[in-house]
Amino acid sequence: MSHATSSTIRSEPDLTQTGGAVLVLATSVFFSFGGLAFRSTDSIDAWEYLFYRGAGMLLATGVVVALRKRDELKRMARRTRPGHVVAGVILGAINCVFIVSLEVASVAFVLFSQTLAPIAAAYFSWLLLRERVSGRVIVATIVSMGGVAIMVSGALTDAISASALIVLFIPVGFGLYATLVRSAADIDPTVPIVIAALTVLTISTVVVSVGAGFDAGAGDAAIGVFAGSVLLGFPLAVFNVAQRVVPAPETALL
Repeated sequence: MSHATSSTIRSEPDLTQTGGAVLVLATSVFFSFGGLAFRSTDSIDAWEYLFYRGAGMLLATGVVVALRKRDELKRMARRTRPGHVVAGVILGAINCVFIVSLEVASVAFVLFSQTLAPIAAAYFSWLLLRERVSGRVIVATIVSMGGVAIMVSGALTDAISASALIVLFIPVGFGLYATLVRSAADIDPTVPIVIAALTVLTISTVVVSVGAGFDAGAGDAAIGVFAGSVLLGFPLAVFNVAQRVVPAPETALL
């Protein structure tokens, strides 16, 4: 185990690996409703939806940050490293790709592609932290891929367009994100979320502005803000703390 990872684990003395795994699994339940939230909108464009989703993420982290003392905020800013920024940008890009992919690919293909995340996380964990993935995680990953393939086998036979292949960025990006957050012993859980929200807001604003412009109804906008805050922002703050004590491949598997 690397020095950085050991420091990370020591930085959360009250959270065991089992406790962290439970929290990762619990927050993932919130994440799983992201696709449903987007599907429940009426006629909003994916990029405009991303704008409101990013606003919700920023709102959620704003609430978390507002509860902190001023000196803690200063320490958070001083501890921010390039790796934190990279993790935040990757997280923002994953958000964009996930929503856009729901318009260019079947839900079945998106779901099956995400089962590749533990493999990507295992590679980045070995590359950056020199951690080796356990045999039980490899077996569990293969079983989960097989299970998902059986569930969505009917839809997976549909033709896959070249544009739909962007969905493969999700498992690769998540594997790298989980590894970067785990490797940063002094990372603040809100830092990547703030950067991710700003990334989503910036990209979506540019795309929407050069396109048809903002014309979503209040209901769709509210769903976007709700998805970004309750289903993503708040759970992410807990998730980023919990995954410090859980190996990245196991985080991706859960």
